[in-house]
Amino acid sequence: MFPSLFFALLFVLSSFPQQVPAPLPATAPSHSFQIAGVVVDALNGQPLSHVQVFIQSQSVANAGQTVSTGDDGRFVFENVAPGHYPLSAHRRGYVQQFYQQHESFSTAIIAGPNLDTSHLRFALPPDASISGQIVDEWNDPVRNQPVLLFERGLQSGRRTTWQHLGVATDDQGRYRFGHLLPGTYFVAVSAGQPWYAQHVIRQRIQSTDSSGQIIYQESASGEPELDLVYPITFFSSATDISGAAPITLHPGDAETADLTLRPTPALHVTINYVPSGKPEESENVWPQISQQLIPGFQQQLGTVTSQNRPGVLEIAGLPPGRLTLTLHSAHGAETSAHSLAVQLAADANINISDIAPLAGLSGVVKMDDGSPALRTSLALRNRATGEELVAQVQDTGEFSLQGQLLGSGTYEVFVGGPAAETVGSLSATGAKVSGRSIEVSARQDVKLTVIVCKGAGRVSGFALKNGKPIDGVMVVLVPEIPEHNLVLFRRDQSDSDGSFTLPAIVPGNYTVIALENGWDLDWYTPGVLEKYLPAGERIEVSANSKLDVKVNVQP
Repeated sequence: MFPSLFFALLFVLSSFPQQVPAPLPATAPSHSFQIAGVVVDALNGQPLSHVQVFIQSQSVANAGQTVSTGDDGRFVFENVAPGHYPLSAHRRGYVQQFYQQHESFSTAIIAGPNLDTSHLRFALPPDASISGQIVDEWNDPVRNQPVLLFERGLQSGRRTTWQHLGVATDDQGRYRFGHLLPGTYFVAVSAGQPWYAQHVIRQRIQSTDSSGQIIYQESASGEPELDLVYPITFFSSATDISGAAPITLHPGDAETADLTLRPTPALHVTINYVPSGKPEESENVWPQISQQLIPGFQQQLGTVTSQNRPGVLEIAGLPPGRLTLTLHSAHGAETSAHSLAVQLAADANINISDIAPLAGLSGVVKMDDGSPALRTSLALRNRATGEELVAQVQDTGEFSLQGQLLGSGTYEVFVGGPAAETVGSLSATGAKVSGRSIEVSARQDVKLTVIVCKGAGRVSGFALKNGKPIDGVMVVLVPEIPEHNLVLFRRDQSDSDGSFTLPAIVPGNYTVIALENGWDLDWYTPGVLEKYLPAGERIEVSANSKLDVKVNVQP
């Protein structure tokens, strides 16, 4: 069963049904079948009673059926019409899952002649949890503050760390993350500042002396000893994820991660820039500060700023860490933005000439017949950091990144909507195009043209092991030049009859491989899939073609 096409390579979908849809037709068809099996605890193999098991027909809209397992863990769906049925299960204390789920992929049950769908074994892992209490240096609870959960593992073929969840502490400073799968996690708290903090703000006061001369005096408000912030704090007491203690969860684990926040002196950054020098034009200058907690995840910080003289801007109340400082300016009809990534450990003085200007992005998305791509969105993902930028495409096909600017780096380009994942080609000014990615220098604006393939092909087939169909394996469509064409990859998981479907394929040459143990493979890394390609099936996809292949499963 393949997942939703929208950014399937970028995002893990959560598509469990929230309510029971209309039941399947009550009248049994002339050729009806049974879907049955047992639900067991994935940890000890014991049957589970009172599990809600759900099937949904993909041929009849909003048609589905739910049954509950008996004391022996068994479930039965009778009088099932031939077809394709996603199967999911839920029980309190266990992770809600689809059958043989891996990431956003699962194995659907194919009901039909000569197919055994009555002896399914559905293993549900007990859910795990992480909880704790956040206190300050006086051991008082830190209330209503954000706690972040990060997970480290394999996502879309790469080993990475991503934000999993976020909650707020209660009035006792407590938090809890429940219903977690086995894996490696990190807990972090971003509390901003102590309630008693007073940031020192420097000001320049203009006055006139007795002779009429203008004089300036420097003043500062706030108590220096109270100019404090809480740095980002990872369990157990690190200010960076590199020093954080990983929390390894096994099925059913309930781990505790308490944290004590300790304030540190707030930092100040002074930015020097050249004023417009045009008194007839109003000038507006403002900073935007974010902190990188993990690669690809930036948290916006509130700023306390003062402009005590033209061309000098002071930002107060900053925490130590890896920060991105972006200075926006607007005078008259002209606007600009400069951005600098800094590892801030002390007060800093920065000249605008030291900060690289950011690039704007605009362009058009068109179908390969020249018509605009309707109801489409565009996404760019920074290959190094994982940062994602998204723009909505207008009915004319035009787009621009509103309020977002590009830093230097290599970005994969994706489209979503009815034309999801069918980027045929790119062309650009202000950036170098490599396959379906662009390289941006951040020194000039980028104009991007995205051609979406209207005549996409489709590949279906069966995964075979020793000549027999096999379910639950990962099937991958590998483009001819994979390094700059992540958008051209397709994946699926073989269904109960060994079948798979790879949709929306841009015309070109590919290799289809089936991997029995591919779900733990970091296939995104260049070269990892290379050893599997000789045993795969090489195919050529043309516009609107529908190919059927049989692929031998590799270990």
